[in-house]
Amino acid sequence: MLTDKTDKIPLLEDLRHSPHVCMAEAARAANRALARHYGAYLDGAGIAPGQASLLMQLYYLQDTSVADFAARMRTERTTMVRNIAALERTGQVETFTPEGLRARHVRLTDQGRALLTDIVTRWNDAQTALKAKLEAAQWDALISALNMLGNIDTHNTND
Repeated sequence: MLTDKTDKIPLLEDLRHSPHVCMAEAARAANRALARHYGAYLDGAGIAPGQASLLMQLYYLQDTSVADFAARMRTERTTMVRNIAALERTGQVETFTPEGLRARHVRLTDQGRALLTDIVTRWNDAQTALKAKLEAAQWDALISALNMLGNIDTHNTND
């Protein structure tokens, strides 16, 4: 049954003219804009910004368990497994189980390292262009705020 479109939802009406209606939507919009920005610089390299980020982190970690990698990237293990599978299909990473351990590990392949060598300059150019659009204090404040938001305990709703 269709409700009367003239019925107002009080809380939404109160928020109608608020400049900061939804943190989640603002973050998603910013994420899409950043993905387009970095994607434009990575265009032609054959890799998406999120995948480039994974390769960069793997460079620093060398080899790591999938669970630890997911925790480091602040994502769910199942999501990380899918992301790793895509990179493994293109030969950028390989998964393996170290002798005596049960946990799957992941590491860069030579092909992944070669791609990373190519894309790191593109990524740095994207980063530099983005920094140029902001004042240093804005950049630092944004990085700090994003890191803080990324560390929020979403399982504790009593905060």
